[in-house]
Amino acid sequence: MAENPVSAGAPDTVETSQTNAPANGPVVMSRSDVRRMERAALRAAAPKVKPVRTVGTLAAVLALIAGVAVPAYAATQPSAETVSLQDAAESEAQSIAVDAAVKAEPLGGAAYSATTPEEIEQAKAEAAAAAAAERAREQAEKAAAEQKQQAEAQQRQQQAQVQPAQPQAPQAPQAPQPQTYEAPAQNAGGICPLPAGSYYVSRSVSSGHEGADMVAPAMTPIYAVKSGQVITSQEALGGWGVVVAIDHGDGTTSLYGHMTYGTRQVQVGDTVSAGQIIGYVGSTGHSTANHLHIEYRINGAIVDPLNYLPI
Repeated sequence: MAENPVSAGAPDTVETSQTNAPANGPVVMSRSDVRRMERAALRAAAPKVKPVRTVGTLAAVLALIAGVAVPAYAATQPSAETVSLQDAAESEAQSIAVDAAVKAEPLGGAAYSATTPEEIEQAKAEAAAAAAAERAREQAEKAAAEQKQQAEAQQRQQQAQVQPAQPQAPQAPQAPQPQTYEAPAQNAGGICPLPAGSYYVSRSVSSGHEGADMVAPAMTPIYAVKSGQVITSQEALGGWGVVVAIDHGDGTTSLYGHMTYGTRQVQVGDTVSAGQIIGYVGSTGHSTANHLHIEYRINGAIVDPLNYLPI
């Protein structure tokens, strides 16, 4: 039996069968040709599958299943209100508190239209400049208001300095409507200092007083009891208040106290006659009611006027 060349370890050749061998002898093939022929045989034996047709068939089957199964499943589910994606997102969103210091400035149209980093930076710069201008305007308005308030306060202070408050002087009472008084009583000693029937005597020297107090309504006319020369005429002289005194030239003097402010009719040095009006009844000085305090002196000594005058 002849030895097989392949089994004998021939590296590069193989002898073909005698059926396929040509008449002139055996055909020798390389090992690579043998392997190529084996791979071709395997490909010829594998089933022929067309990928494009297979994918199309699968897609049609899946579409058929989806068209039948999905509507059927939906029909079995309870109807629900249609919810948009935005509503769903809002319902699932969590509320967080953001401090005002870290809140982003609202973007304007220019910021949305910016597409490059340079345009975005320019938009931010413009927004910052606008915010700075607004703050400057508010500060200017505030400064103007403060300046106006200071100017008004300064003006009020200047007016107060220019026109300081003046103390109010005692106002003289308005003279009453003219009244008709009875003529004062008179005798050899002189004339009563008040009209007849207009007064009453509350006290006199006999009751320990230094004169006679003749109570009468305010603005009752006061008469000089005798002629003489005015030696005192003042608006306020101690407890007498508004007072007039007359020296009658015969060793006697008379004094009239508590007259109303601004009603003296004579001045020091004036010569008066008996019965002349020298002032009006008031309540100035140490007085609690309208009355005339009259003192009558002889050679400087106080005497009771009721004993010498028709009071």
